[in-house]
Amino acid sequence: MESEVDRYVGPPTTRYAYAKEFWVKCPKCSKAARVIRKELVATGDDKLVCHHCNYSEMADERLRYTATINRACGSCGEPIQVSIPNNKEKVAELKYSCPHCHVPEIYKPGNTPYRLRYSMERLADPVFGLPLWFQENVKGETLWAGNKEHLLEIRNYVTSRLRERQTMRITTMVEKLPQFIKAAKNRETVLKAIERMLNR
Repeated sequence: MESEVDRYVGPPTTRYAYAKEFWVKCPKCSKAARVIRKELVATGDDKLVCHHCNYSEMADERLRYTATINRACGSCGEPIQVSIPNNKEKVAELKYSCPHCHVPEIYKPGNTPYRLRYSMERLADPVFGLPLWFQENVKGETLWAGNKEHLLEIRNYVTSRLRERQTMRITTMVEKLPQFIKAAKNRETVLKAIERMLNR
């Protein structure tokens, strides 16, 4: 009979429950920093904080706009298509000379918002695009976690030998873990990788 120590009794949470904070690699000192999310939908008040070098940054500081003109020239009727990225503010008016007849005209461009990302890595936080701090190679696969709470819950699951379904209403975070993490033959290797990440 399995003891209570061997039974997984973690909370029936989804990965979404661990998305309020991400541990990342600081863009200034390369040590562990945190991305703290105020809301999971809007990102304007989200913040990057490093307690090693005291670097901090708000998500809205990386907000940019692409000003776009897509219309016919008022003088010659030829199509004008131009995009000007990396504007810190919305562009209300834009003076632009038609590439066909070279007549300048003032346009009211469309403004498409976006945020500058530090990287396009797959394992990065969703706000700043910084590489996740907790990631480790395990037999050619990548074991990762968004934050310490997430990593500790993975450890609790891997340590347990009896893994019962926590709820029938949702598919939980641990149920979505890749098979290489769940496999009994990899238990010791995965746990060692988790300890390395926790002690980094």
